[in-house]
Amino acid sequence: MKKSVAQKIASAIVVSLGAIATTLPAQAGTLINDWNYARDDYSYDGSGATGFNADSRWDIYGMGYKVIGNDVYVGINSSNSLYGVNYNGNNIGFGSLFLDFGYGNSGNNFSTAQGTNSLVGIRFAPNNDFGGASVGVYTGVTGQSVAASNSGYSSYNSYTSTAGNSRVGDLASNDSYFSPYINGGGSLPLEIATGTLFAGGNLSYLSQTDLTTLGFPPTIYQASANPNTFGFKFTLPNEYQGRQFLATLGFECGNDVVAVKPVPVPPAIAGILAASVLGGWRATRRKKQIKAEV
Repeated sequence: MKKSVAQKIASAIVVSLGAIATTLPAQAGTLINDWNYARDDYSYDGSGATGFNADSRWDIYGMGYKVIGNDVYVGINSSNSLYGVNYNGNNIGFGSLFLDFGYGNSGNNFSTAQGTNSLVGIRFAPNNDFGGASVGVYTGVTGQSVAASNSGYSSYNSYTSTAGNSRVGDLASNDSYFSPYINGGGSLPLEIATGTLFAGGNLSYLSQTDLTTLGFPPTIYQASANPNTFGFKFTLPNEYQGRQFLATLGFECGNDVVAVKPVPVPPAIAGILAASVLGGWRATRRKKQIKAEV
């Protein structure tokens, strides 16, 4: 089927927007193969029994997400596994994935988002400390810290000071988003405490092969003795479709945290491209009118 001129221009705009997004600076998020991806492998910042080194089982090397309609695909590179790791008779693994759809709004941070409709929590690790609740998508969530019962640091500030790492994926460790937990503000609430399970969440798991097929960035590891790449997908409620979000994930012990920023399209450029589409459509229609008059 032949495309109209307007359709061709619109298709070109989509390609152009993708090209623009991939060239945005790192602080605005990074787009790789249509995945919003944040590296967290610049240093060993996940503490283990023998300190910050390649033997630590609590280190996240990178995380990314890809959105298609209402479906979100997530990939994780880490020294930990989906099911956690046993330490002194206790299973310690991933907390919950938090999606903040209010990120960037005035006054928004990880504390003010708690309990609002802008914060969605994903329980994907079946062995974590969120009681006997089902894995899936939870709306209107509040978070809790379970670091104390998972051999973790006493506070977020204690962890960042000890790790000596200035990055939390796409964010600085002292970014204003974490301000309520800096300088004696306690531990980050990296585990869902309360929320409403969305029945249509349909969480399912993705293997490393699945992720490769979907274009997930090549595995990024330091010299880890315990490489793990895994992922999952889920469906968001309709009210969140098309909205951007900040994704935050950490371990139950609080020994490593990563945040992935969305890659926005600069409004000015988006406006120029939109004007180009409109101008092209008008020019095409005018040509047709002239031919009809002749």
